[in-house]
Amino acid sequence: MSSIPEVMLAARLYEPGRVVIEKIPTPKPGPDEVLVQIAACGVCGSDVHITVEKSQYLAEYPRTPGHEASGKIVALGNGIQDWRVGDRVAIWCGIVCGQCEACRAGEENLCDHFKVAGYDWDGAYAQYMKVPARCLLSLDDRVPFEIGAILSDAVSTPYHALAVRGQLTPGERVAVFGCGGLGLHAVMLAKMLGALEVFAVDPREKALDRAKEYGADHLIRVGEGLPPYKQIREATEGRGVDVAIELVGREESIEEGSKCLARRGRLVLVGIGRIRPKMPLIEPFVAFSHSILGSFGARKEDLRNLIEHAANGRFDLSKSVSDRRPLEDLNDCLTELYEKKGDPIRIVIQPNGDMNE
Repeated sequence: MSSIPEVMLAARLYEPGRVVIEKIPTPKPGPDEVLVQIAACGVCGSDVHITVEKSQYLAEYPRTPGHEASGKIVALGNGIQDWRVGDRVAIWCGIVCGQCEACRAGEENLCDHFKVAGYDWDGAYAQYMKVPARCLLSLDDRVPFEIGAILSDAVSTPYHALAVRGQLTPGERVAVFGCGGLGLHAVMLAKMLGALEVFAVDPREKALDRAKEYGADHLIRVGEGLPPYKQIREATEGRGVDVAIELVGREESIEEGSKCLARRGRLVLVGIGRIRPKMPLIEPFVAFSHSILGSFGARKEDLRNLIEHAANGRFDLSKSVSDRRPLEDLNDCLTELYEKKGDPIRIVIQPNGDMNE
């Protein structure tokens, strides 16, 4: 590790609130671990919860946040055979046991012992990050680092919800409730997966304008005209949508989503909130074989699929990176996201400057 500095810059969270940008020892990879020089890390709403918003607490402090990352391998621990120094990688944000029922079934995102980067182990708001080798995926040269970073959560989460949990098939109709970062990518992915029509639902005009750019066929502004589910019913001649995905975690949008389903329709819940939504009327729910499904994060396989799709040009995420900022600006970025200043889709932190060059 002679070319790797003994100390590095990292964002350290000592309690909910502001992070402290300080120098700490550069970690050294242990057995079956690698050291990744971080090229990009997306600023996620989950990071806001544990910092500016102070609505979630970590089990242990201090901690380096950041879970949506990509970079280059710069050092290998003992036992590493499948990776080489210089390899470009995207980082899947979970550590799993590999032994529980969920892991054996290929659903490692539901592992009984799931640990998340930036929450349970030090994350990617740092110049270097120690990562278990099993968390890495090869990042194709055709995929810029900042795109590889946001694929790992901002894109893979709605992909898993639509493709895996919602089982979306070509020719079906989709309604997306909430058109922030996850919602915009849900619109884009629904079209990529072959949706016949996509309805974007949001109270913000700017969010709906963006949803149209991402491929939405119908824009429904909450609070204008009929309730969203009635507008969807009218536009589909009473049929409804096959998949409704809720990304906000609000009682009202969950209820609207349940009311706009077609026969055998699936309502997929991604947004998290401390709410107790109303159950839909049981008679139509049973009679039309409706389903309500939760969806948490994504599997490594989902991220692998998305990297391949991005490399092959199946979607364009260039508009999704609202800004690229140095690590020293992280507190400002978290505040801007919390206050929705400039209405960013994804701000990306580059702890080592632009490594695409």
